[in-house]
Amino acid sequence: ERRWDNKNTEEKTFISRMKLFKNLFKTKEIEEESKDSSIQKSICSLMIEVAYADNQLDESELKAMANSLNKLDIEKEEIQEIVDATLAKSKESISFYEHTRILNDQLDYDQKKEVLNSVWAIAFADGEMDKHEEHLIRRIADLLYLNHKDFINAKLNQKETNEDS
Repeated sequence: ERRWDNKNTEEKTFISRMKLFKNLFKTKEIEEESKDSSIQKSICSLMIEVAYADNQLDESELKAMANSLNKLDIEKEEIQEIVDATLAKSKESISFYEHTRILNDQLDYDQKKEVLNSVWAIAFADGEMDKHEEHLIRRIADLLYLNHKDFINAKLNQKETNEDS
């Protein structure tokens, strides 16, 4: 009977270790999803701040935002949830620092340049470049540690893209 108890105990130990192992992977998956979500929300927050810089949110700016978020492989329903959550939170937000810190921690230089392109796309979406939008984007570029050359190139590229469409 002792052998049976030992075998049973070993089996229980093995099963509990397997559960622990599976939970470790689930935790990593949840952390990855959470990290992706915080990046998406940070990008969305910056876009909304730029869109509201001229004190109006134009339908063309919303479309540009949706297009940019679509490039991040986010489902349409999820985009609406992110935008709604970001709009609610952006009223509380005092600075860009919390959003740019997340992006600086998680993105490489080229990815941050893509974020810059996305916010320029929002600024040009309504066909008008407001001085407040440009100022905010300059601050965002500085907080993302992007150099002035990349700031200007992104601006010119988006301006050209907007003129072509």
